[in-house]
Amino acid sequence: MKQRARLIADVTAAHYMPPWQPDSEGGELQHDRRLTAEQIATVRRWVDEGTVEGDPADLPPPPRELSGWRLGRPDLVLEMPDAYVVPASGPDVFRNFVLPATLRDRKFVKAIEFRPGNGRVLHHARILLDDTGDMRRLDAGDEELGFPGMDVPGARFPDGHFLGWAPGKMPDVEAYPWPLEPGTDFIVQMHLKPSGKAEEVRSSIGIYLTDEPPPATPFMVRLGSKTIDIAPDDASYQLSDSYVMPIDVTVRSVYPHAHYLAREMRVTATRPNGNTETLLHIPNWNFNWQDEYEFRRPMVIRKGTTITMRYTYDNSAANPHNPSRPPQRVRFGPETVDEMGELLLQVVPVKASELNTLRADVTRKNLVTDIAGEEKRISDNPGDYETRNALGVAYIQLNRTADALRQFQEALRLAPDYPVTHYNLAVIAMGERRLDEALAHYLKAVAGRPDYVQARNNLGVLYEVTGRTDLAVEQYTRALEIRPTHAATHSNLGRVMLSRGQVADAASHFRAALRVQPDNGDTLYNLGRAQVAQHQLREAVQTWRRAVAAKPDGVQLLTDYAALLATNEEVLNTAEAVKLAERANKLSGAANPVVLDVLAVVYLADGQAVMAQRISQRALQRALAVNDDRLVDVIRRRLSTLQQAAAADAENP
Repeated sequence: MKQRARLIADVTAAHYMPPWQPDSEGGELQHDRRLTAEQIATVRRWVDEGTVEGDPADLPPPPRELSGWRLGRPDLVLEMPDAYVVPASGPDVFRNFVLPATLRDRKFVKAIEFRPGNGRVLHHARILLDDTGDMRRLDAGDEELGFPGMDVPGARFPDGHFLGWAPGKMPDVEAYPWPLEPGTDFIVQMHLKPSGKAEEVRSSIGIYLTDEPPPATPFMVRLGSKTIDIAPDDASYQLSDSYVMPIDVTVRSVYPHAHYLAREMRVTATRPNGNTETLLHIPNWNFNWQDEYEFRRPMVIRKGTTITMRYTYDNSAANPHNPSRPPQRVRFGPETVDEMGELLLQVVPVKASELNTLRADVTRKNLVTDIAGEEKRISDNPGDYETRNALGVAYIQLNRTADALRQFQEALRLAPDYPVTHYNLAVIAMGERRLDEALAHYLKAVAGRPDYVQARNNLGVLYEVTGRTDLAVEQYTRALEIRPTHAATHSNLGRVMLSRGQVADAASHFRAALRVQPDNGDTLYNLGRAQVAQHQLREAVQTWRRAVAAKPDGVQLLTDYAALLATNEEVLNTAEAVKLAERANKLSGAANPVVLDVLAVVYLADGQAVMAQRISQRALQRALAVNDDRLVDVIRRRLSTLQQAAAADAENP
C-alpha cells in the first residue's frame, strides 16, 4: 500500500478505481462501486500525512475469502467437461463451450452464479441458451474442446434477460425468473487473453431453480447498428440509434456494449413533452470493465418516449486501447479487432396485455437493423453464402418473399449443398403448396445434415399431409432419436398415433411434449382428445381448461370442450358449455356449420330448445352452402328432435 500510496490517491480521485464506468448524470444504479467524496478525501489525507497507520483498535475484521457459492448450494451445477488450454501468446481467443442442462421437466431459473475458473485469462463471458442441438454439432465437429467464434446464430439469451460475466460482476437473484426447458444447452462464450504462459480455464455455472413462474414477463429492447465502418485515424466516429416506445414500460436495467475503440456512451430518454433526461452516461468507456447496470428505482417510460443511444469511437493512434498499430479500417463484427455498438434495455410492460404489441414492434425494428448489417456484409463480401441465407430469413419475416428467394438461390449457387438454405426453400415451397419442390429441398437438407431435427420434423409433416403416414412416422421417430426432447416432433407423432387409434402411445407423446412446453395450446388440446378417447373425462376437462387459457381463440378446442360439457353426465356443466360454444361461434363469424351445430346441442342441453332449433336451422343452411352432405344429414336428423322439444317448450312456457 505504501509503495503505491500516491498512485492510489490519484486513481481514486479520478474515479478510475474502483472500476465503475457510469458517472452521476444518469439514474441511480445498484451496486455502485464508486467511492464517495468523503472516502476519496480520507485516502488523499492519509497519503498527504505520510501514510501513517491509524489506531489498531479501529480496525474492522479482515475480509474472509469465500470458498463456497455466494448464493448457497445450487440446484444444478454445470461444468466444462475438461479444461481448455489458452496458449501463452498470440491473438485473443474467442471460444464457445457447450454445457448441457439435465432436466426432466420445465423449471424457472431464479439465479445463476458463474465461476470463471481462471480470471487471469478470461476477459468476459456471455451465457446463451440453445434448444436446437446445433451448438453440440459444432462442438463435436471441432477437434479441440468447444468451437471458435463469437457469432453463433441460433443461440439466444432467455427472453427478456441478459446473461454474462465480467470482472466485478456479482450474482443476484432475479426479480423475474425465466423458464428453462428440458433438452436446453448452456453456451458459454469466452473472450480469453493470453497471459504470457499457457494456462488452463475450466468454468462452471451454478443454477438456482424454482417452480414459481415470474410475476410478470420482462422484455429486452435492443438498439444499435450493424453497419459500423470506421476509417483509420477517425477520432470521433459517431453512432446513434433511437426507438420510440410504443407502450408504457418500466425500465429495470441497461447493458451497453462496444469494443476497444468506443470512447463515450450516452443514453437518453426524450419524453413526449420534449423534456430529455440522461439514463446512462459513460464518459470513458473501458472494454475491460463492461457490466449490466440495474436502476436502483426502476424508471417508468411512457408511450411516445424516444430512447436514444449515442456512442463515440476513436480509431486514432492516440487511443491507448486501439488494438491496431497503426490504425486500420474497422467494421462491425464480433472479434476484438472489429467493433460493435449495442444497447439492451430490460423493460416490463406496465400493462401485461400490451407485451405482444411491444414484442411485434421491437421485432420489426431488430429485423430492419439486422437486414442493414447483412446487406453491408454481403456488399463487402459477396461470396458469404451464410449471410445471404440469414438475410433471406430476415426478408421472409418482413414478407419480402421475392427478395428472400433471390438470396437463397444465390446462396445455393455459392454452396449447392448448404442444408440450411435447402430447409428455408422447403419451408417457403410448402407454405405455397408446392409440395414436390418442398420434398426435394427437405430431402437435400437431411442428406447434407442427417441430424437436422427441424428438417426431419417438417419432412414428417409433409409426408403426413400427403397421406404417407408411415414415412411421416419414420421421420418423426428418427428426429426423436436425435433429440428426445423435441416438443414439436412429440406432438406431431402423437397426433398420427391418435388418428391410428394408438391412444395410449399418443397420450405418452403429448405428455412428453408438454414437459418441454407446458403451455402449448395445441398439444393440450390433443392430449384432451386422447383422454376423451380413453374415457378419462375429468382429466380431459382439466386439460382443456389449461388449453383454453393457453389458446383462448382456438375454435375447434372451444367447440369440442363445449360438446363434452354438454353431453356427458360425468362432467356436465351446461352453463360453461354455453359460454364456450358462444365464444367459438363469435370467433368463427357465426358461419361455421360445425360450430353452429354444437351450439344448438349446447342450447338444448341447457334447456333452451327454441334457441337450439333456430341455431340448428342456421347450421343446416351453412352446411348446405358448403356442400357438406354428411353434416347436412346429421343436422336434419337432429332438427326433428329439436322441433319436438321446441313445441313442448311452447306448450309449457
